[in-house]
Amino acid sequence: MTQNRLSKPAFVRAIATGALFFIFTTGSATVEIAGSQEPRAIEVTECVVRFAEEVDVPALESGRVAEVVANLNEPIESMALIARLDDRSLKIRRHASSLRLEEARDEANDDLELRYAETALAVAEDELDSNLSTNRDVSGSVSMSHLRRLRLAVKHGELEVALAKKGRGEAHVELQLREADLAMLDDQLANLQITSPLSGTVIEVTRSAGEWIEKGHSLATVARIDRLHVHALVREDQLPPRTCKGLPVSVHWTDSSLGSERMLRGHVLSADPQVLPGARYRIHAEIVNQRDAADPTRWILVPGTTVRMKVELVKRNP
Repeated sequence: MTQNRLSKPAFVRAIATGALFFIFTTGSATVEIAGSQEPRAIEVTECVVRFAEEVDVPALESGRVAEVVANLNEPIESMALIARLDDRSLKIRRHASSLRLEEARDEANDDLELRYAETALAVAEDELDSNLSTNRDVSGSVSMSHLRRLRLAVKHGELEVALAKKGRGEAHVELQLREADLAMLDDQLANLQITSPLSGTVIEVTRSAGEWIEKGHSLATVARIDRLHVHALVREDQLPPRTCKGLPVSVHWTDSSLGSERMLRGHVLSADPQVLPGARYRIHAEIVNQRDAADPTRWILVPGTTVRMKVELVKRNP
């Protein structure tokens, strides 16, 4: 019976061995589970940073550049003036057009001819009615030729009234044409003011004051920098194209002036429907840029910076 019992040291060693075996096996399962979990983010290094919007601002009319207001590499607000074309000759034409418009308005409002024709018609009708009444009272007292002339006078009066009404209609059409001419000149004058279509930074100015520019040619380029677009190549096995839209991203880079790591966040906008060699495709993400705390006139991330982008594989809760 004594032989079947374990000695105390042997019992302790057995318990210790069992505990180590339990810890070892439990630890192996944890590593396996952790190893079997899918990654929560992927990192992409083939990235290109570009402006979110970049607009070539054209001249809407041909002419000589009178003044360039915007400065290269300076911020500009939406609808702010970039440049102004020479407007002297157009203002002279507008003044002449406004005088013609006033004349046309006076003509359209003048009903003197119509009132005169209507009065003459009323007189002719009264005279005809009076002679007809007299002729009815005393048959043959008014000759047929005189009555015929009176009827013709009434007919002539009716035509004069119709002609006066037609003239008034034509005067109103002329007024509308003059108003349209003036509106066109006002539109041309407005087009001589070249304004920015968006808030951003002036990254190029192609003309100086005194130079000629043709209609449709670019005078300046304005880019939006408060939002940036990152274009990156991703493998299909890392991130299926159908699931990437809307995923949160973060871009990381080293600030050379500070020697520190920087980071900005954004989200995936879209994925190209075309697969490139190596089973890769291109995704496009929008990043919210920030101003430099040390220099508010500067942005911390600019296009062309070498960055790496992390794409989180789970969408965040709104």
